[in-house]
Amino acid sequence: MSTTTNSIPSVNLLPYHEARKAARRKKVYTMLGGAAGAGALVVLIGGFYIDSQIDAVAARNQVLKTENASMDATISRVNSLKKDIEALLDRQRAIESLQAQRNLPVQLLEELVRQVPEGVYLSSLKQTGDKFVMSGVAQSNERVSELLRNISQVTWLDQADLVESKAINMTNNLREQRRLFEFSMRFSYRAPEVPGDKKKGASDAAGTPAGRKV
Repeated sequence: MSTTTNSIPSVNLLPYHEARKAARRKKVYTMLGGAAGAGALVVLIGGFYIDSQIDAVAARNQVLKTENASMDATISRVNSLKKDIEALLDRQRAIESLQAQRNLPVQLLEELVRQVPEGVYLSSLKQTGDKFVMSGVAQSNERVSELLRNISQVTWLDQADLVESKAINMTNNLREQRRLFEFSMRFSYRAPEVPGDKKKGASDAAGTPAGRKV
């Protein structure tokens, strides 16, 4: 009996596997290259965007610097104008004060004519700055008190105070002995805060009823 043997031919798959591996590597490299390119593009675009934002911020900062410099110049001019206005106001107040001081003696004498009651005779009036000392004689202490009240009611006079009041004997032209009261009182001038108040105070003082001088 004869035996027949069939042989199966062998196939070499090594080149096929190598080709598949090469294809995979190529595909991976292609994907990595694409990702790297996309990443570089994103970085490039992001860099351009950041640069544009930096330029915009720098431009805004420059505008702010220019505006601040202009505002500083305006503030400096305003401060200079304020100083000039204050200097003018100080000069105006000084002129008004000098004007008031110049008119004060005449105003005071006119006021005393209205405020000195009957039976009171003034003998002297002395001024030291804004303070005055007035002396005279009166027929009674009541007349002295009335004069003090009248002076206290004048709106532009202040700190009226009786310094002294004493009884004395005087001889008139008929050689008659009369008992009178010699007095001295002091008061001060109250400067108004604003010119309007000064005018109002003088007007009120002019309208204050008072006794008459004999």
